[in-house]
Amino acid sequence: MTLMRMPLTCWAWFTTAVLALLSFPVLLGGGILLLLDRTVGTSFFIPGGLVFGSSVLTSHTGGSPILWQHLFWFFGHPEVYIAILPGMGATSHILSTFARKPVFGYRAMVFAIFAIGLLGFFVWGHHMFISGMSPYSAMTFSILTLSIGVPSAVKTFNWLGTLWGARIRFTTPMLFAIGFVSLFVAGGITGLVLGQTSLDLPMHDTYFVPAHFHLVMGVASIFGMFAAIYFWFPKMFGPLHEREVGQDSTSG
Repeated sequence: MTLMRMPLTCWAWFTTAVLALLSFPVLLGGGILLLLDRTVGTSFFIPGGLVFGSSVLTSHTGGSPILWQHLFWFFGHPEVYIAILPGMGATSHILSTFARKPVFGYRAMVFAIFAIGLLGFFVWGHHMFISGMSPYSAMTFSILTLSIGVPSAVKTFNWLGTLWGARIRFTTPMLFAIGFVSLFVAGGITGLVLGQTSLDLPMHDTYFVPAHFHLVMGVASIFGMFAAIYFWFPKMFGPLHEREVGQDSTSG
């Protein structure tokens, strides 16, 4: 077994582990600073002269709420890929299995996984387009955000290439995997819309944003989980009963 023969599931989970290792400490640090602001009286995030009701906070000076947003979203956007990459890996494996052919463009899929993970650390600012950031910074974050569409499109077209001309078995995990691809495409296209500052500004705080977010991180991730459970559970614990699988007992 060499690295370039590992299942794409392993590559996806490895990349997910790296993202978690690098992003969660930033959230922890931000949380500790927030706790100090609330309990000790520091001024990391609380600006001076903040008014609560009829009282003015005079003990806090120099804090920046925008700093909290930076720290949170530096974790928050890689966390989106922490949620979706395992589903991508499982989907790649399951599509290949029930299409009865090797995954199309294996090496490109590996590099796309790494590219998605790497670029995920440079796009947190697209959550903050209305925070008053410099237009030049917004343009940079916008370009980086749109560039993630390239490896994402590589994965999508390779999934379709895997299915093209194949003798597909529409088992339960296969149906969930195909549903994952459909939901990921829908969520990704809406992400390309929100990645542009000129469109994100008027769409911010509308239902278009949670619709994009939950198509990818919510529903698509859940479909990936269901696909993986229906595929690997019978391999681990034996075939499921026919009525539990929804197909024949060999669907796992």
